[in-house]
Amino acid sequence: MSDAVSDRPSFVAMCAYFLRLGLIGFGGPPAHIALMRRELVEGRRWLNAEQFNADLSTANLLPGPTSTEMTIYTGQRLHGMAGAIAAGVCFILPAFVLVTLIAVAYVANGNAAWLAALLYAVKPVALALVVSGVLQLGKPVAANAREAGVFFAGLAALLFTKADVLSVFVAGGVLYVALVQGRKWLKGIDASPLFAPTAQAPLAAAWSAWNRATEAAPVLLIFWTFLKIGALIYGGGFALIGVLQQLLVADLGWLSQTQLLDGIAIGQSTPGPVFTTAAFIGYLVGGLPGAAVATLGIFAPAFVFVILENALFGRIKNAPVFRNFLKGVNSAVVASLVLATAQLGGSALPDVFTIAVAIGAFALTHWKNIGAHWLVGAALLIGLTRLAVS
Repeated sequence: MSDAVSDRPSFVAMCAYFLRLGLIGFGGPPAHIALMRRELVEGRRWLNAEQFNADLSTANLLPGPTSTEMTIYTGQRLHGMAGAIAAGVCFILPAFVLVTLIAVAYVANGNAAWLAALLYAVKPVALALVVSGVLQLGKPVAANAREAGVFFAGLAALLFTKADVLSVFVAGGVLYVALVQGRKWLKGIDASPLFAPTAQAPLAAAWSAWNRATEAAPVLLIFWTFLKIGALIYGGGFALIGVLQQLLVADLGWLSQTQLLDGIAIGQSTPGPVFTTAAFIGYLVGGLPGAAVATLGIFAPAFVFVILENALFGRIKNAPVFRNFLKGVNSAVVASLVLATAQLGGSALPDVFTIAVAIGAFALTHWKNIGAHWLVGAALLIGLTRLAVS
């Protein structure tokens, strides 16, 4: 990775920029990345276009939040490992503080009727954004028979089995590789050592010890759950919604669908990375410690992946098997999103007005390319109006 930049800023100036981006960065990863490109490449000239594009291409291949990974990459280019950590933390911190404060008010006021009124129109807008995201992520699925097959297999697994949604993602990736590589690839895999008693015993003991630890300290379970999500999620903020619906609502029962939808709406309404929705959920489940460890868990893999990218991935990221694996994961992610959208629809669309808002928001974002921050802003104005007249 080249360290050459046009105009290297001081460490403090870099931190100040990413704090500011975390405060004003509405609209999710596409808006964040567009802002960074305009300001860092064309304006401040901290990076050149080649560096920015190279980092973006790699970030798109990595699991986790793409815009956060871009801030980490930029910090690493400008000030090494310390810069990578500082840039990422500065970008995440404003949203974490804001979302946690909202969560405190939400719980303290009995799920905050005022917040429900404020988010009345944001929820259908958030659902419309999710539907648009599903269609974008689903384009390859509709155009490729193998990806469509993985999509339907993933949907069936989520509907008719008790499979963990993250396991379904991994299985989708493996299934797609098997479909592409054929029987030769499958014959070359010898999994028998994994099932030998000598291999099973230490794994079973470690799993039993971990279960006892999480029962004694539930905050560890919150951290572990969000760490898995951050390490395996692929497809950005929209993919996160499918995972949260299946894992936290359907499987673990930590949230109701209404609470999850409130969290999604808050994530869309606040600046910074959408993944800070984890702070809202963590607070609902485990108070301030829960908010802290959920945020740490979901973002930690992004720092590890970016800082240790060459050691972790190296040439693998350009290998056909790896790219085929990600195609299969994407198909399974789309399946989880379709299911989550159907399940969340009832909570987001309680009446004719919200249905109209959702249809209008979808049309504006999908066909007119209106930014998400404008749509969410308009929805918040509708909510403020309702609060004022009620």
